[in-house]
Amino acid sequence: MKHLTVILLAALATPAFADDAADHLAKASRAYDIQDWTSALAEFKAAYTLDAKPETLWSIAQTQRLSGDCRGAILTYKAFMRGSSATAANAASDWIKKCESDLDAQQRAADAAAAAANRPVTSAAPVVIAPPQPQPAKAPKPPPAPRPWYFDPLGDVTFVVGVGALAGGATFLVLGDLHMGDASSQPTAGAYAKAVDSAQSQQTLGLGLAAGGAVLTALSVWRFHSVASRPHEHLAVVPSRGGVFATYGFSF
Repeated sequence: MKHLTVILLAALATPAFADDAADHLAKASRAYDIQDWTSALAEFKAAYTLDAKPETLWSIAQTQRLSGDCRGAILTYKAFMRGSSATAANAASDWIKKCESDLDAQQRAADAAAAAANRPVTSAAPVVIAPPQPQPAKAPKPPPAPRPWYFDPLGDVTFVVGVGALAGGATFLVLGDLHMGDASSQPTAGAYAKAVDSAQSQQTLGLGLAAGGAVLTALSVWRFHSVASRPHEHLAVVPSRGGVFATYGFSF
């Protein structure tokens, strides 16, 4: 009878633990959203103690990394990998490499600072001021070239569309980079993978638009060149110190 009572009490306690874990997760999410890493980490850990789910380990690792605790995040990512899918494990592995790279950079910076602190102070070399050099006589400016003109409708349309595509491509590339950076702050592995896919799609679209815009812009330049009038030549000869100064140019 005592054994049966213990089993019944354990069965009744399980939903209570799950409810408590959900409460801690809700508090952790609110703290995470306002970058209160200390509170978020404490709540995530409390939730995991009550209900050990792999996705909670991911949230703990993300919080540790964003709070600057890369060493702790590496250990938590490794624990997450032991009970996650291959896709989620690959995402965790990428963040482990990033954390290890950041730790190496911090160590190199600390070593460089220590070396600089122990380096002996050397006296500065004397500053030698060179005497002023005589300035050569400025030649008069040549006459201005005739103003370029482009009245070909096909060339104008191609140029406008090409430049617009280049601008659109650049915009999508910038948005893709921004969204790729935002993906690093996602609290769950699923949200991280979704954000990365969206950012990569924007980057692909941006590259396509930029490539098409570059081709159209090049075609418009070729079109303008082919329909342009003969080049206007100009030659200017003016006297200068020690001889004459001549300039030659042309424009379409």
